[in-house]
Amino acid sequence: LTKLGHDIIHHGGKLPSCEAKGKRVKMAVSKKQPAKKRQKKKSSLWIIALIAVILLILVGVVFLVLPKFRKEAAPEKPETIKVEAAEKSYAAGSRLSEKNFRVYGISGKQKQLLDADTYSVSPAKVPAHGHSVTVEVSSKAYPDIKAEITVLIDRDESVRYKIGRENPDDVEAILYSNGDLEISGKGSVRNFKSDSAPWKKDSVKRLTWIDPEAEVESMDYWFTGNDEYLETLCRIPDTVRSMVETFKNATAMTSMPDMSGAVRLEDITSCAEGCIALEKAMELPGNIKQAKKAFYGDTALIEGADTTACMQLENMDSMYYGCVALASVQIPDSAKELSNICNGCVNLKEVHIPSSAQKMNSSFFGCTALESITGEIPSSCTDSGNLFSGCKFLSGTLTVSCTSKTTLSSSFSDAATAGTGLTIILRYDAEKSQETANTGFYGGTKSADEILNALKASMEAAFSSGSHITITTNADKTEG
Repeated sequence: LTKLGHDIIHHGGKLPSCEAKGKRVKMAVSKKQPAKKRQKKKSSLWIIALIAVILLILVGVVFLVLPKFRKEAAPEKPETIKVEAAEKSYAAGSRLSEKNFRVYGISGKQKQLLDADTYSVSPAKVPAHGHSVTVEVSSKAYPDIKAEITVLIDRDESVRYKIGRENPDDVEAILYSNGDLEISGKGSVRNFKSDSAPWKKDSVKRLTWIDPEAEVESMDYWFTGNDEYLETLCRIPDTVRSMVETFKNATAMTSMPDMSGAVRLEDITSCAEGCIALEKAMELPGNIKQAKKAFYGDTALIEGADTTACMQLENMDSMYYGCVALASVQIPDSAKELSNICNGCVNLKEVHIPSSAQKMNSSFFGCTALESITGEIPSSCTDSGNLFSGCKFLSGTLTVSCTSKTTLSSSFSDAATAGTGLTIILRYDAEKSQETANTGFYGGTKSADEILNALKASMEAAFSSGSHITITTNADKTEG
């Protein structure tokens, strides 16, 4: 073809006339047609290759890029999630991760297993102590979508004690190597006398679970004198009626158990006496009647028990005796026996006198920080010796309802020697006490005024020279 071009140019744009050259032209023309086909075929191959490359790119996008994009993009919000544990229990102290649980997103009737990286679990570690742990699972994309599951904690057993009442095998106490004690089984549990609990000489540090089917009626003396006992991780069940000396002298115990559900509990006499590490008491159930010496000598106790629900609590004798750090205390109006209740509580600033009080001997003796008193001393109170002795900052106004049997001569010894002073109003209340003046301590035929004046004189004679107490009387003029 190149030579033919040169020939055409050489002959002025005309084809050569010789036969040989004509043959070459014909041959050149006949060879040009297959070249075009080859070029066309080559172009087609390039187009096919290009299409193949594009298809490969699309496949890569579908299978490689889009899944990653889906993970980064927020998934569709489920209505709720459901959690299932992969194992029945998890070892104490072991780590928890999302892979320990199967989580399903639920929308209507649709249920879909979620990827482990789309949710989080809390806590991240199984507690070292306890019967079970509640795990919260929440969606990372939608934190308000969450669910809880409770799983058992696996520990190594040390010893089992048979404690069933009718049949010892019915209920067992299980002590684990980490010091956890659990009550397991069905049926009534035997009661124990002082120092007779079977785990008395073993290293029990925590009560972690009481089987709901185990009928525990008395927890008297369970951990008396156990200086290793630290805390109770389970609620006191509603079958318990008595907790006398349960934790007495458990000197390492830092917290009281949850008693709010123990609706049959009546007696907590000396329950936490001598627990010198205890800083806060607990909410008392409404059926409590006896709380004598419940927190006696608990020198670290700052906050007293919540008695809001207590409608039958009568005996609070020496309940907080010697609790030198006590800053607040509640005394319900049902309380009758209050002798020594807060004796020596040098950080107590305010107290309430219940309307049912009968015995208040040395109730607030030596409460040197005490300033404010609410309520009044009722006519039912017949024993109030040294009631506020040594309360040097006592101030405000206090009303005393008196009868012919009221004695107050030593009730305010060395009281109100500093501060703004205290005013005491003596009021005679014969009707409330159902007594007459001539049956009391002041002889026959004494009028209310005469009795009140005699009381006033005996009190003033006992006051110290620096006392800032003013006494007034308000008799109802009713003769005895």
